[in-house]
Amino acid sequence: MVFLWRVCGVLVIGVVAFGHIGLAQQAAKPKPKTPVKPGTAAWSPEVQKTLGVTAENFNAEGLNKLTQAQLIALLVSARPDPRKGLLLCPASGTVPSGRIKVLVTVAGDDSTGAIAAAIKQSVSSLSGVDVVDSVATADRALHVVILEQTVNKRTIGFTASYLTATPCSEEIGGKKTDVELKGTLGTYSNAKGPGLANDLAGMLDQDIQPLRAR
Repeated sequence: MVFLWRVCGVLVIGVVAFGHIGLAQQAAKPKPKTPVKPGTAAWSPEVQKTLGVTAENFNAEGLNKLTQAQLIALLVSARPDPRKGLLLCPASGTVPSGRIKVLVTVAGDDSTGAIAAAIKQSVSSLSGVDVVDSVATADRALHVVILEQTVNKRTIGFTASYLTATPCSEEIGGKKTDVELKGTLGTYSNAKGPGLANDLAGMLDQDIQPLRAR
């Protein structure tokens, strides 16, 4: 009985030692790195300064799904005039006609202009809203950047990053310049056709509620 106990003890120790070796080898195995696609949008201090998005929230806002060129286009749309002066903003879109005027701009993957047309149509269908073509006549602005989603070179949908803004004018030395105050920033993914335009219009409908309440 004593001999058998000693043999089992050796065998148990041998098994335990082998297990430790296996775990050590497994722990030493390097983790595969996630490849970064060239041209993909990346966070920068300019993104935080212009859009108010930190590095920690960059992916959560969906901005990492854009190309760097599309991110730059969004920054250009939202960048305020660096000069300072008297800032004048529309008090309300409900005076005197009871209509809210919205400027809509669309950039990115929209070669035919069909997406821009659908977005403008959906926005204009909102109650008490008119789509206008100039900053000077707008109570609110909606800037959209479109990213096409493809599989095997086949379009499966679109992603839209958007920014709402309040058009204002800044007066310096008697000269007025158009500027904007940024509002809501967001992203819609996996949207197809009219669904994308309808989603953006629904978001804007909520964004302009304070104008309707005045």
